Parts: sequence; structure tokens; C-alpha cells
Amino acid sequence: MGTKHLLKRLFINRNYGLLFMGKLVSQLGDGVHYFALTWLVLDLTGSGAALGTMLFFSSLPMVVLLPFSGVIADTIDRKLLIVSMDVVRGLVMLGLGLIYLQGKMSLPILFGATIINSLCAVLFNPAISASMPNLVHKDELVRANARDSLCQSATGIVGPIIGAFLLAASGYSGVFMIAGTAFLLSAASETLIHFSRSRRGKTEFNFGAKFKSGLQFVGTNRGLRTVIMMALAINFCLSPVFSVAYPYLGKEILLLESKAYGIAQSSYPTGLLLGTFLVGLLMKRYAKVKLLASGVLAVGVLVVILGLLGIPAVYATLPHTGVILFLAIPNFLVGLFLVQVNVPFKTTMQELVPDQYRGRVFGLIDSMGNLLVPLSAAIVGAFVDLLPVYWLFFASGSIVGAIGIAVAYSSTVARLYQRKPGLERPVP
Repeated sequence: MGTKHLLKRLFINRNYGLLFMGKLVSQLGDGVHYFALTWLVLDLTGSGAALGTMLFFSSLPMVVLLPFSGVIADTIDRKLLIVSMDVVRGLVMLGLGLIYLQGKMSLPILFGATIINSLCAVLFNPAISASMPNLVHKDELVRANARDSLCQSATGIVGPIIGAFLLAASGYSGVFMIAGTAFLLSAASETLIHFSRSRRGKTEFNFGAKFKSGLQFVGTNRGLRTVIMMALAINFCLSPVFSVAYPYLGKEILLLESKAYGIAQSSYPTGLLLGTFLVGLLMKRYAKVKLLASGVLAVGVLVVILGLLGIPAVYATLPHTGVILFLAIPNFLVGLFLVQVNVPFKTTMQELVPDQYRGRVFGLIDSMGNLLVPLSAAIVGAFVDLLPVYWLFFASGSIVGAIGIAVAYSSTVARLYQRKPGLERPVP
């Protein structure tokens, strides 16, 4: 009885437990595959430019198709979509393993496989997010999203480590075979899930009308539109800081060795991991809008604190250990507080957006985020060479902190979070 109760607390219910285990195995396969792929491209070409080109092409499907992926998730049976995407990724990985064993691996083959995997992810992710309210009760959404964040952060830490170990033990063919098997096991787990669905109105695939109605749904709901725009602005500010300015600070300004920098960088997913255990308790005690506002404000302040380390008068007076701690501790806390931001935001979207629009809304959010991230990274990359790096942290942190204050005092956001589930509109 004790074991059964423990399993229920961990997996919530049978359907969510199967999805959680499938997604865990799938994301581990993703992490292992990505690690091996980057090393293999460098082995084949010795070129960082080739690796960058491959990553660019892998992002194209997300940029081009994500706005429409939600329409597909709202039209095609989501279980079929989720299972088939994992099957395709599994077969692609197994195919790469066989091709490598035959000595026929080439860069075009890797490019093609990467694009196919990216296409599958574009369709898979909105379908998963949209399906969550159909798998758990409304009062269990917070727990489900917290476990989803736990799964993502844990695999982000463990995936590359497992990939490095497997690459040394079994070579590239073994890594691809194991990653392919992981995707197929994930698909097998997902076939056992019962996806309950509410009525979505007409079932015909009127693509243009469905895409337009999704945009209209967001556009006519002021509170929903406001929260989404705030989330995109936060992502625009934070993503390039941690993908461009943070590594630049560690390597070029602080002159850290790779191991020391790796320790500092790993503090972020560690913070995410701990945050997933705390967010459920916090959401029982505090309103979601308060957690969202305070979390955004805290992240903004922490980014400004990180910027202080880029000032010569600061880092020159610190011992080596102090520099690493100064770089790692705020990064850890950013991960901790971002869970406090992401889980309430995602839970609110799932609670308020009707089932027939949910895939389109999540697809729109993902697509806008993926469009803005390369743009913001290019802007920050240019300014890194023109300004002292600490100014980028100060500017980004100040904007994010200001957004947190705006969320706290926004009556529009407050009304949205007080609204009962279901921003219902008739389906065209």
C-alpha cells in the first residue's frame, strides 16, 4: 500500500505516469543523440562552421513550421501524433547507427537526419503541452508541470554525461542505436496512454481557417495576449544573455578553464531541478500571479548581480574559488526562480485555453520564442564586442525586473489569473 501510494504521488495517475516515463526516456535519447551528433560533425569536418551550419538548418523547421504545428495538434489525434513522432525519431537514429557501421556516414546524411528530428520535435512538443489537461485533473496540473520541468532539467544534466560515457564505450554506432531504442521505448509507453478528449467542433482539416482562428483567439483575449507578450519579452532578454554573454564572461573576461566554467554552468539546471520540488508547495500557499511576478523580479535582480562580476574592480579582488561561486550561485538561483515563473505560466495557459485552441496557442508561443531567440542572440553578440559585457547583464536584468513589477501591478494580468478555466469561443 505504501509503495502504491508513493507511485501515485510521483506519477499522479496511470496515463500521466506512462507519458512521464516515455518523455523521460525520449529526452534522454535526445541528449545522448545531440552530444554524439556534435562530436561526430567535428570529427568528420574539424570545422566549427560546419557544426554551426548544421544547428542553423536544424532550427529552420522550428522557425518555419511551429506557427502551424498547433493547428496540426488541434486537428490530428494527439496520441497518434505523439507516438508516430517518437517512432520516426527512433527509426532515424537506428538508421544512422547502421549507416555508420557500414562506413557510409557523411555530412549530408547527418544534416538530413537532424532536420527530420527537428520536424518531429516541432509536432511533438505542442501536442504534449496541449494534451496535459486531458491526462490529469485541473488541480493536478501544477504537479504535472512541475514533474515535466523536473524531467527536462534532469535529462539536461544527465543526457550529455551518459552520451559521453556511451560514446567512449560503444562508439558512434552504439550511441545512435541506443538513442533509437530509447525513442521506440518511449513510443511503446505512449501507445498505452488513454488520451481523453473534449469536443473540438468540426473535424475537417480547414488549415487556413484554423490558423486564423487561433490568432484571433489570442488577439481578442487581452489578458492572455498580455501574459504571452510578457513571456516572450522575458525570453528575448534572458536567452542571449545566458547563451552568449554568460559564456563570454566566463571564458574571455574571467579566463576560467573549461572544468571550472562547466561547474558554474551546471548550476543552472541544478537550480531548475530543486525548483521543481518547491514550486508545488509554493503554489499551495501563494497565488500564481504573485509567484509569477516575484519570480520574474528575482530573476532580473540576479542577472544584474551576475553583471557585477564583469566589472574589473570586482573580479580582480576575488580569489579563484570566489569567482566560480559568484558565477555559479546567481545562475543556480536563476534556475530556481524560473521554475516559479514557468510552471504558473504554463499551468494557467492549460487551464484557461479551451482544448480546441490549446495546440495552436502553445504552437504560437513556441514559434514566437524560436523566432525571437536568434534575433536577440545576434543583437547581444554584436554588442559584446562594442560594450563592456556587464552592461548587457545590467540592461537585460533591469528590463526583466521591470516586467516583474509590471506583472505585479497589472490589473489585466490579475483578472486573467482570477478567471475561471475556459476562455471559450465558438470554433469556426
